[in-house]
Amino acid sequence: MKNKTNILILGGLGFIGRNLVEELLANDSYSIIVFDSKRDLIQTEFGAGKFKFYTGNFNIESDIDKIFKENKIDIVIHLISSTVPQGFCGEHIINDIESNLVPTVRLLELMKKYEVRKIIFASSGGTIYGLPLKSDSISTLEENHQNNPICSHGVIKLTIEKYLYLYHYLHGIEYLILRIANPYGEYHSSNSQGLINVSLKNIVNKQTVVVWGNGEVVRDYIYIKDCVKIISALIEKGVVNKTLNIASGIGLSINEIIAKIKKITGDFDFKMESSRQFDVPRAVLNIDELKSIINFIPTDIETGITNTYKWLLKK
Repeated sequence: MKNKTNILILGGLGFIGRNLVEELLANDSYSIIVFDSKRDLIQTEFGAGKFKFYTGNFNIESDIDKIFKENKIDIVIHLISSTVPQGFCGEHIINDIESNLVPTVRLLELMKKYEVRKIIFASSGGTIYGLPLKSDSISTLEENHQNNPICSHGVIKLTIEKYLYLYHYLHGIEYLILRIANPYGEYHSSNSQGLINVSLKNIVNKQTVVVWGNGEVVRDYIYIKDCVKIISALIEKGVVNKTLNIASGIGLSINEIIAKIKKITGDFDFKMESSRQFDVPRAVLNIDELKSIINFIPTDIETGITNTYKWLLKK
């Protein structure tokens, strides 16, 4: 009987994490270990006994060391981020470094110590590329596009990418960097980050939907179930030492998203606030490299929004 692959998911009770845990649990080849600061969801959403769970603080090295000491880990999936672009452009940069970059480098040191050979990192497709070039007005961003993030969140993600390459070069740790676009869908919990989910949540709660700027900012949105199926497929194929955009490859403006939501939910209260300094005007990712590795057809945005809306209504 083939030994199971032991996968440690850091941030396994977050938005991407909870969906990914469900996806990977369906594969009998994997034994799942989850680390998160949360406790309250263990007995409800997932049920007891389906995976091994550790709670703690990612910033405390001993909390992570304990997991490696007690388990033979084959793959680490790093989904933890204590910051989002909002509020982390020019303020709290030192905290961003201390709470995200430093613990990740400590994690790599622990992987070296315990001879864990592979890490998958959730980077950011929305912030890492920075301001578009003039030639990007209608094009999509390839993985080799210039990187000049205009918020600390993107700078930290990019810096972690560089350290992953460094630890691969120096110590042979294999990496897979996933530059994920704007995910939306089930298990999303933030009240501030994520246009589709936050808007739908406000609609369900009969609150005003707020957007920034004139509504012409263009983004790439990926349904969370697509996102985790992609990650699962990449693990199954053993893809390593690559940086990949994880996205739909389709650009939609805020105004277009709001119009699509209205078709599904009906009319709602809506207002626009002043634009934000860290919002780049357009960020649409090229997924040709991803499609050369796996078969992937993104869920159409209307279906994804409908599924998310139904989930929120049930919740």
